[in-house]
Amino acid sequence: MTSAGKSCFGGRLALATSAPAEHARRAPREEETAAAIAAAKAAQPAWAALPNIERAGYLRKIAALLRDRADEFADMLVVEQCKTRGLATVEANFTADYLDYMAEWARRIEGEVIPSDRAGEMILLTRRPIGVVGGILPWNFPFFLIVRKMAPALLTGNTIVINPSSETPVNALEFAKLVDEAGVPAGVFNLVSGRGRVVGETLSTHPDVGMISMTGSVSVGKRIMEKAAPTLTRVNLELGGKAPAIVLASADLDLAAKAIWDSRVINTGQVCNCAEVVLVEDAVHDELVAKLKELFDATRYGDTSEIEELDMGPLITESALDDVAGMVERACEAGANLVTGGSRAEGKGDGWFFEPTILDGVKPDMEIAKEEIFGPVLPVVRVKDLDEALEIANASRFGLTSSVYTDDLNQALKAVEGLQYGETYVNRENFEAMQGFHAGRRESGIGGADGKHGLLEFTETHVAYIQRN
Repeated sequence: MTSAGKSCFGGRLALATSAPAEHARRAPREEETAAAIAAAKAAQPAWAALPNIERAGYLRKIAALLRDRADEFADMLVVEQCKTRGLATVEANFTADYLDYMAEWARRIEGEVIPSDRAGEMILLTRRPIGVVGGILPWNFPFFLIVRKMAPALLTGNTIVINPSSETPVNALEFAKLVDEAGVPAGVFNLVSGRGRVVGETLSTHPDVGMISMTGSVSVGKRIMEKAAPTLTRVNLELGGKAPAIVLASADLDLAAKAIWDSRVINTGQVCNCAEVVLVEDAVHDELVAKLKELFDATRYGDTSEIEELDMGPLITESALDDVAGMVERACEAGANLVTGGSRAEGKGDGWFFEPTILDGVKPDMEIAKEEIFGPVLPVVRVKDLDEALEIANASRFGLTSSVYTDDLNQALKAVEGLQYGETYVNRENFEAMQGFHAGRRESGIGGADGKHGLLEFTETHVAYIQRN
């Protein structure tokens, strides 16, 4: 059978799949989602009863199967999501590594013994699974985010219902085959493809779902919170970002320019932790902009399905291209200066391409400096010093990632302490580690992912007071 999905090159794609793909062609229905939740609920007690190490064994099996097919999944991501070959390969292999990493926590999930005020009493705090978890995925890293939600959920004894983005469902349907091949018991991992307005809202409102873990836009995150409120369902939300990159006069400007470029064109700027706005100290402004222009002008982009050695591809949809073009147009009308790029790109093949773009003379109150762009556009704001940069950065409604470039340790520490963001990168590109904790502040989300703290998001505590006679 085949499953048709929309390609960001403007056409349709077809990949060989098994029976679950036929399900993806049908209009999603609330009953299908409810059936998946019921299957997850029925399977959860037996799954939770397994020792952690046995559940980890299934994750390792999936990881091994994935490594055997890593190139095939990279191919899917190139065609379905229009990633560059290099980034698609990284995503496929990083996904396998993440499964193995989470499996390593099987013997490390610990409780506590709490001192009691009463003689002969022991107080034990343990970690227990929440039950059924709903996972709602975006399209920008569709493959990795399956396991970012699934791996910690399953390891801690939960079952899960995954709703992949309707823009990129094929890779998720193919991943489900690996889960089945690994012998994961029926009902433990469930996949329902369809629009979030039906599937996501059913997950968010269903009384048998204990937590919703969602990655996506701020507007959708707020809607999920609203829908989950009547049942007080837990939410774990990774939402938008507007990552400031602070460049001080004490910085290595070659390093800063390269790291900012890396953090802006990755996945064609369609990443929530991308460097979104540069706040550069006045003394090095002109030199930094010149270095950035050189890198942006040399960016290799085009049809990622035809050319392997590229830095970026097209945007995901025509509407995404319209949004980026509109933001750049409004920025120029508001007084920003176009350094390079600024237009829809022609002659790059099928797809929705936008030129790598730098805007200078940007003011902190402009839309382009405040709102997430999700495209290969970099606004530059001139500041007088670190204090002004911190003031501008912390005025944002977002608070996911940030970065600072300086060779002055005192300034670096001041920036790290002063930036009100979940993450700060010093003298390096924006890319988190699986053993860290990826979490935002303000409208960038609630809770987080990765590492020990991300794992514990999928547990709830239980305290037992044991009185000895």
